[in-house]
Amino acid sequence: MKKVFPLVIAILISIILYGNSINPSTNNISTTVFIISVFIFLSMLITVIIDRYTFKRKYFEKEKELLSLNSELEKSYKKIEKLNSSILKTLELSSFFATPKLMEKDFEKKVLDLSLEIIEPAENGSIFLFDKDNNAKMVYAKGYDYLKINELDLKTSELIIPENAKIISQIHNINANTMSEEKFEKFKKYGGDLKETLITPIAFNNEIFGIITLDINNGSEASFEDYHTKIMDYFGKMFAGFLKMLNFIKQEGKFHKDIALTLVKALEYYDNYTRGHSERVANWASLIAEKMGFDKQKIEHIYWAGVLHDIGKIFVPQSILNKAARLIPEEFEKIKLHPVKGEELINKVENMQYISKIIKHHHERYDGKGYPDGLSGENIPIESRILAVVDSFDAMTSERPYKTPLSKQQALEELKRMSWKQFDGNIVNIFYDIITNSEE
Repeated sequence: MKKVFPLVIAILISIILYGNSINPSTNNISTTVFIISVFIFLSMLITVIIDRYTFKRKYFEKEKELLSLNSELEKSYKKIEKLNSSILKTLELSSFFATPKLMEKDFEKKVLDLSLEIIEPAENGSIFLFDKDNNAKMVYAKGYDYLKINELDLKTSELIIPENAKIISQIHNINANTMSEEKFEKFKKYGGDLKETLITPIAFNNEIFGIITLDINNGSEASFEDYHTKIMDYFGKMFAGFLKMLNFIKQEGKFHKDIALTLVKALEYYDNYTRGHSERVANWASLIAEKMGFDKQKIEHIYWAGVLHDIGKIFVPQSILNKAARLIPEEFEKIKLHPVKGEELINKVENMQYISKIIKHHHERYDGKGYPDGLSGENIPIESRILAVVDSFDAMTSERPYKTPLSKQQALEELKRMSWKQFDGNIVNIFYDIITNSEE
């Protein structure tokens, strides 16, 4: 059709020219040839003009289309860059699982800080955790006075808890229906004037631990996007997994401690002279470890080693343990087995192997003349050297049928006398200060 149109135009123009040029007196072949030439020229010219116009129009349309595609590609590229950054930061968050003893607050802060960094439109945020009584506590927040919010004693039923991460506009309009009027007014005051809120459930196998909220304030031109919900869903599941693991560790730790205390109680019934001894040794050993700058985990280890240090005596005949007179050499050899037996017993309890080693060496001497392995100096575990000092001090100051107890001052002087022989002198000095200062 496009090729026919210029042809028709050319024919019409040629007919007009031909009509104007016809002269009955001069009708000849040259006039006809001229008209045909004009016709061909006009046809070609009009075709070229129309083709050029069509080409330009298509070119500009394609150029516009390419510019639009380029703009979309740039947007997609930036979104991919953001997602890659999110993945890297999420992997950074995952590394926290390598330290299960991490305090919850550190992990909560990390989760919220990274959430606000990755979900760029978000200006403020908070984390609520729920307890078994359906109380909702804001454990960490940015942009809010969460201490004031916690004074409201919020319940889980008063908060919005979606099944998956969800973007909600003007969330306070919904909060007004879930809280009492008085509580809502305070909550709105402390919670700010919000345009959009991205709420993410912290859930694991249908167990809800809490929620993460990210907010955009009214007046902002920013908005959340759908892919933000996918990122936060992953964060929510990761956080829930961490809390589940932490709860398991706590329960497992409680189980181990219950076993330890049961064994100590059994030993106290078996050996009349151990009542209260293990607890005193554990407390003093913990104080020394604290003074020496041990970390929390090491202090905990030495405490439980103190509680269990004599547990191997269960394998020693009761007649020897409760003998009123001094032991003969053969009986003392049996007593010397109790650190090894204690180590064998505790070593079989999962996650208590380190404690078992402390127990095994608490009767070693600094000069190498102790038992069971004759270790000396710093070859003896530092925790065992601490137990050696406080164990001997408590034995010297305790009532025994075969000896008169020493006063605290006399016992301290004996520790000083045996420094760098039986005991680590540095530990003796620290313990001396602890006992002296506690009496002032």
